[in-house]
Amino acid sequence: MIKRHKAFIGAQWGDEGKGKLVDESAEEAEGRRVVVRFQGGPNAGHTQFVRSQNGSLIEIVTHASPSGLAANVDIGIGPDVAFDPEQFAEELQEGKEKFDYSGRVLISERVGILLPHHRIIDGAREDRRNKQIGTTLKGIGPFYECNAQRKARLTFADYVSDRFSDKLNEIVKELQPELSAAGVNVSEYLEETLALHKPIAQQLKPFSERLEYRLQEYLSEGSITIEGGQGTELDVTLGTMPDVTSSHVIAPFAFASLGLPRDQFNVYLVEKLYPTRVGSGMMPTVAHDEFATVGEKSGEFGATTGRKRRVGYPDWVRLKRAALINDADGIYVTRADCVQGRKIKAAVGYHIGDGLTQEVPLRTEDIKSVRYTKERWQWNLWNGERDLADATAVDAALKERRAGYVNGGFESLPSGLKCYIRSKDAFVECPTVGVSIGPARGETVMRKF
Repeated sequence: MIKRHKAFIGAQWGDEGKGKLVDESAEEAEGRRVVVRFQGGPNAGHTQFVRSQNGSLIEIVTHASPSGLAANVDIGIGPDVAFDPEQFAEELQEGKEKFDYSGRVLISERVGILLPHHRIIDGAREDRRNKQIGTTLKGIGPFYECNAQRKARLTFADYVSDRFSDKLNEIVKELQPELSAAGVNVSEYLEETLALHKPIAQQLKPFSERLEYRLQEYLSEGSITIEGGQGTELDVTLGTMPDVTSSHVIAPFAFASLGLPRDQFNVYLVEKLYPTRVGSGMMPTVAHDEFATVGEKSGEFGATTGRKRRVGYPDWVRLKRAALINDADGIYVTRADCVQGRKIKAAVGYHIGDGLTQEVPLRTEDIKSVRYTKERWQWNLWNGERDLADATAVDAALKERRAGYVNGGFESLPSGLKCYIRSKDAFVECPTVGVSIGPARGETVMRKF
């Protein structure tokens, strides 16, 4: 059953293409529309491509703002986000040249503020452990740690009030031993931080909201699109530990943190056809053969870090678990256009000890080897190959070809791709509802059931 309200959650390690699908969903929705982010911070980035009036593609990269900014809908910041007001203000300023934000921004008064001392502590700790985790150095871990300590948490309500100076002073005193060890002059830090952030606080003050109440209005009168950051495999509890993020990224937490009912939403996983991972951490199906060059052709570099992503073969074992723990209603597959002419195989089991399992173990290093499908799928959506790393370089013939698939629906896709999708759905036990064949809004082939 198709519902008005939707949640889009990454199925893998992030970088799946959620931003495009959130943008499409928000654009197509009716009534009062809002896209709301529920976790994470500027350690996650979204890259979107929208068409200008002359038909060319414009690339938009955001880190603090939800993806709905380009769809002319309202955008919301949930209470468990690591909110970076400096980054957010910069993105608003850049967006003013293209979009009108008037009356469109809602920031939960409960959301915690990410500040420079979080990044300082993050960097110092990463240096001490010789970069073992490969953090983005955005301060996300120390931020959520401060939230858990409560006394070191600065809310948006504090940030935009007369209490800001006193509250920041109190927090810095709490963190002084670690800041001093990192070489910070605490007095200078306080002075510089207040000088930078007081004007930003006044700029953002009109956006402060009791978000849980405002979302109920959208629930009854319009549509809500929940935007996940990163991906299921990076969840702080259910991800590939210890190389995970510091927040819960799965759908059940979205509803809990935003105060919204699960039964009024469709939950969709977003699965990049070939999984990728940036930074450290295990990836059982990582490709070491010619298939790994997909990343070079497809511009696989992190939107936040710029680091090269490792490329892997599809892992249906993990995808099935992701569908289970997110209570997913369906799956969107992205980047189907990036594997032209390549033979695809998929993981259907792990060899651990003397046995074979189709369950994901806690310790990924226990996996001796991966069992893949006997089948090898291959397809071509169009003739020739282009450098997909430059998504804005699209000629008229290719646009027309993509439009033909979109208008023709799922059955118009190449037989190899359809066979792959049907085999995957049978294993994962969750249906594919859409296949993205291009970076721009409107280049997703929907499937009818």
